[in-house]
Amino acid sequence: MTHKIYIITWLMVFSLTLGKAQKGFEAGAWLGASFYFGDLNPNYDLTHPGVGGGGIVRYNFNDRINLKFGINYIHVHGDDNYFDNSFQQNRGLNFKSNVLDITSELEFNFFSFEPGSQDHYYTPFLSAGFGIFKFNPKATYDGETMELRYLGTEGQNLDDEYYDTKLSGALSGGFKYAINSRWILQFIVSTRFLTTDYLDDVSTTYPDVLVVQSMRNIDNIAKFIDPTDTSYPGKQRGDSVGMDSYSYFGIGLTYYFGGLQCPDISR
Repeated sequence: MTHKIYIITWLMVFSLTLGKAQKGFEAGAWLGASFYFGDLNPNYDLTHPGVGGGGIVRYNFNDRINLKFGINYIHVHGDDNYFDNSFQQNRGLNFKSNVLDITSELEFNFFSFEPGSQDHYYTPFLSAGFGIFKFNPKATYDGETMELRYLGTEGQNLDDEYYDTKLSGALSGGFKYAINSRWILQFIVSTRFLTTDYLDDVSTTYPDVLVVQSMRNIDNIAKFIDPTDTSYPGKQRGDSVGMDSYSYFGIGLTYYFGGLQCPDISR
């Protein structure tokens, strides 16, 4: 998927020379629903959303191409108990995490888009880029909540835990509608392709619980590694072949600070 983001980005760069002048900044915010996809949601179920929101800053190079910056705060979660298959029911894991996401994307408007124009006031759009995100998975069992990264739930050595700040690829699309010459309404769908399989703290195999407990010296650590007490060292705990991801669907509103299009009669 990352190579597709590269291709889309370079196509947008090429299109910079094709658009009409319509320069200026926009700034605003979005709010919507978030969805996690990974070992605790392998079938891309959309019935247990989280919430998300963020800020948008966009510079319009012309009526087709712009550069978008976003800072987003998103809640994601997953739970084996949401699913009926025997593997997940026997595993019984859960997690939740707040994610701070900072991303830059190059965006392409399929139609000419000019706030204030009577003819070019709406367009679908597509954007691609890269970002950085910070996460911190937690789980709750028997009323006790703990941060999972510091527990070494898959046998990580002390000071050898997975990083909590990683890079991501971004792919977004949606629809823009200029309410008037300044305010722009947007419907946004965006996905982050992560460079970690530990957003949910689940990736490989079960460790020896006694070894982890002696290493970490944390009471009740066993229930965060294997809450159903049905595993053995080396048994599959997750699928390390693919990385985790998350998406969000949102509604955004931005204010356009750029120059307005002159009416035809004034030209």
